[in-house]
Amino acid sequence: MTRKRVDKESVTSADLKQYKTILEITNAHLEGSEPRANIRTSKGLKYKEIISKLFPGTTRQSGVEAALRREWITYK
Repeated sequence: MTRKRVDKESVTSADLKQYKTILEITNAHLEGSEPRANIRTSKGLKYKEIISKLFPGTTRQSGVEAALRREWITYK
């Protein structure tokens, strides 16, 4: 699962469940690995075939929705 190209034939449902848990704990699938960030999308096979299916309905937001999720910077 950690390779760029994954052999789908050898991946079990238990592997996918464990991989999702790892991604959730580390936030590795999110932009900048920030907990409240959007999912880092890609045209790569790993994103298309695995990550997007592990996190359905959490596509990249744009415009106002994305702006509302950003944390405000406070200047001193």
